[in-house]
Amino acid sequence: MPIPKAIKTVLLLALVVISGCGSQEGARYALPGKVGASGEIVVVCENSVWLGAVGDTLRSVFGQPFPVLPQYEPWFDLVHLTPESFDRFWKPHRNIIDLEVADRVDTQSPNVSIYREKYSRHQIYIEGAARTSGDLAFALSDRGDEMRSILHRTEVDRFGQLMALDENEVIKAELVEWMQLELTVPRDARWAKKNDEMGWIDRQLTRMKGGDNHDVQQGFVIYREAYVSDQQFSMQARLDKRNAVMRKHLPGPTKGSYMTTEMRYVPSYEETVFNGQFASELRGLWRIENNYMGGPFYSLTILDERSGELVTVEGYTYAPYFDKREYMREVESIVRSLQWAEPTPEPTLETTTETKSEVE
Repeated sequence: MPIPKAIKTVLLLALVVISGCGSQEGARYALPGKVGASGEIVVVCENSVWLGAVGDTLRSVFGQPFPVLPQYEPWFDLVHLTPESFDRFWKPHRNIIDLEVADRVDTQSPNVSIYREKYSRHQIYIEGAARTSGDLAFALSDRGDEMRSILHRTEVDRFGQLMALDENEVIKAELVEWMQLELTVPRDARWAKKNDEMGWIDRQLTRMKGGDNHDVQQGFVIYREAYVSDQQFSMQARLDKRNAVMRKHLPGPTKGSYMTTEMRYVPSYEETVFNGQFASELRGLWRIENNYMGGPFYSLTILDERSGELVTVEGYTYAPYFDKREYMREVESIVRSLQWAEPTPEPTLETTTETKSEVE
């Protein structure tokens, strides 16, 4: 198994212990379902806190560009509420950051705590308190990357849970038999291409905007390659392999057109741990050579130790009339649903020989 020098020991989320607000399973199911739009965070604090260093810190942490999209979109959209406005209608919101600045015994040391399911199922609830705005801003900045990572991964997981409620059982079964892997593929997806080298799953959606229906496309490409060396995990090796597969197997809408990587925007590359194994993530923009189509993609490559092969699962979005962030979170949830599987063995017919004694 390759272990490059730059590998992180474990994925950030695996290091984070998130406190649960209810230890009993029955209490969890008594909670209401979450509300609010995906990618939205409700920030509860006084106006003076929101307009000062604390608010500036949160806008800096969550207003950073979501990685490798064609236009700027923040990681999260922030909605500010004062404590007086934070009533029972807002408390079940999917993502909440509740902040307080007060000079009390319990706030002398700044504290930021992250909880799951305080007021609703699948909720992330962050509480922060400090004696001064400066202390609280520093504490939030110190845990900014952690908070953003937890909230993003939770949003991705939520999409995965939604997809699992209505998945395409036919494609799922075929992937197990054909490639010995599982993906949670939406029911409205279909095979666009499947051969000995790769598989291409297509999903066509229609969404309303401005009083008109517009098409949205999501695609997923799966392929294997023999594992030879650690160098195959490098960013350049992944890009070279990606471009070769796309050029050969993903034609564009016009003659001589095909998918490739848009290199005018530098792709994002990260070495990580996925399901306990070393993996690499690649985020970038795709384009159609000799055409004008394009959009973002997310690619995951991992070593299948069973076969000694690298497995790559990639998802992309084409949504020219819409923001792309939440579509890409949805794509990421499907890619990251990857699991190893074994084909179901064919049933065998057992022959039973019975010996009967003669009846005299």
